[in-house]
Amino acid sequence: MSFINSTSKKTATIFSYVYLALNSLSSILLIPFLLKFLGVEEYGLYQMVYSIGHYILILDLGIGTVMVRYISEYRAREDYEGMKKFAGMIAILTSVICLAVICIGLVINFNLENIFSNLSTEDYSKSHQMFNLMIYQFVVTIIDQFIQGIISAHERFVFTKVSGILKVCSVFGLTILFVYLGFGAVGIVMANAAVITLLAIVNAIYAFKTLHFRIKISKWNKFVMMPAFGLMFAMLLQSVVGNVNSSVDKTILGIMCTPVDVTIYSIAATIITLFNNIPTVISGLFQPQVTRMVVKGTNGSELTDLVIRVGRWQFMLCGAFLSGIALFGMDFLNLWVGNRLSDENIHFSLLIMLIILPFNMVPLIQSVCISILNAYDKRIYRSLILILISVLHIIFSVAIIKVFGPIGSPLGTALSYFIGYVIVLNIYYSRSLHLQIKRMFKEIVNRIWFCIILSILLCAPLLLWRIHTWLGFMIKGSIFIVVFFLSLYALGFNNEEKLIVKSLVSR
Repeated sequence: MSFINSTSKKTATIFSYVYLALNSLSSILLIPFLLKFLGVEEYGLYQMVYSIGHYILILDLGIGTVMVRYISEYRAREDYEGMKKFAGMIAILTSVICLAVICIGLVINFNLENIFSNLSTEDYSKSHQMFNLMIYQFVVTIIDQFIQGIISAHERFVFTKVSGILKVCSVFGLTILFVYLGFGAVGIVMANAAVITLLAIVNAIYAFKTLHFRIKISKWNKFVMMPAFGLMFAMLLQSVVGNVNSSVDKTILGIMCTPVDVTIYSIAATIITLFNNIPTVISGLFQPQVTRMVVKGTNGSELTDLVIRVGRWQFMLCGAFLSGIALFGMDFLNLWVGNRLSDENIHFSLLIMLIILPFNMVPLIQSVCISILNAYDKRIYRSLILILISVLHIIFSVAIIKVFGPIGSPLGTALSYFIGYVIVLNIYYSRSLHLQIKRMFKEIVNRIWFCIILSILLCAPLLLWRIHTWLGFMIKGSIFIVVFFLSLYALGFNNEEKLIVKSLVSR
């Protein structure tokens, strides 16, 4: 069985990578623009405020994931009345969460001066404006997550991906417009808030008019909601971890170092985020399918096979990305932000990437395991492990920064990832889900690792070619991609993967 077994998933995967390409391109184009019009310090100010505000989103309790998980199960069991009542209870809970976000957000906004003590009066004024808009944006985002959960549970992946593409394009255009008109860093938040509001309305129309989904407000059923609360609590813990891993470094650097250090780290974080998104585009389509497999009693060996099939594609993508950064990272950064930052800062940004990315690859190539945990209602245990990672992340980062300065941030991140993601989490997968971890990694990397090394060696002479234009960079990158693909096709792909490639090419 192909790891993508429906036309909808194939089309959604294509749209997902279109979205990813556009999102990456918009980030690449926006950052030099923002550095030019805002300056390094104001852009750093935006990142500092956003890193604080983003913590509020831990309160969303993974509403979207909860909806996909349980609506998929109700649909698999054809219990449509129960599905309506469950959605009604989650809708009530979503309203309570939004109220909590508003209250907590206002308290944090009132205390920004106590959080950041080294800003000017003008910076504090901008910070408060941005944070007020962020509170509104987060409320709309949580409501939209509820609605998107309905759409994804019905496996309308193409619609969600097209919506994502429209969001990226709209945010890009409005951000440029608002910043160019003189709104400064506040304009970035204004653009996001406006687009998210519009798309939430469109998604609601699609879910309730096109899909004819209905919500039924009924008596609260604690027996129905208890398993869902377990998943929500797990998602809460994971949100804490996710926000720590994505924002704590910028927060710590903002407190212990300078806005310039935050900017340097944010540039690296942009590429790291892109790296994280590339493999999860595939695994994000599998929650409904995994839920059906678990409901039907699929065993650990068959689930391991699924992780391997998906994981091999994810490893190919991650390997290509990491190899490209190692070979051509300096060329890219010099072209991208070289006229805004010093050579020392550019080298530091690349070093941050090369320290973090290898350790972050392991959880990415086995991300289907998260869908399996959701299906078994065991997400809470992974989240507890991730809390350990977060604690270690903070402790290691603060301690190493005190001794070695800003470089301590990526070093602390990498060390905590190795302990948590590479060692502890895989022990849990083996014992709890009965996944065959040794076979999983052996078959995921089988022959692909050789293709990665071979491609690096064959393309290493390109380092002697000094480029100064984007055309030169694209030529070097294209050569690497061709070499990597040919090595995969000749030496790395198994028979099933070759059939998939031939099918995509023929289409």
